[in-house]
This record gives sequence, C-alpha cells and structure tokens, in this order.
Amino acid sequence: MESTTDIAAELTDLIETQRAYSSSAKIVQTVDEMLQETTNLKR
Repeated sequence: MESTTDIAAELTDLIETQRAYSSSAKIVQTVDEMLQETTNLKR
C-alpha cells in the first residue's frame, strides 16, 4: 500500500505532465497556424 505522500507526489507529477502536454499541444497548434498563414501568403 502506498503512503499518502507517495500518492500526492504521483498526482503532482501527473499534473505537471498534463500541463507540459497542454503547452506542447498549444505550440503545435501555433506552428500549424503560422504555416497555414505562410501558405496563404504564397497564394
């Protein structure tokens, strides 16, 4: 059985990982939008 401290640490790690994933997804979205704008400028 895990201690409460271990569970709290795991939840903290999970939240940090989720935030990093969200940040990465936002970066990908922003780059995609920039590439789309660049493509539109070429037309």
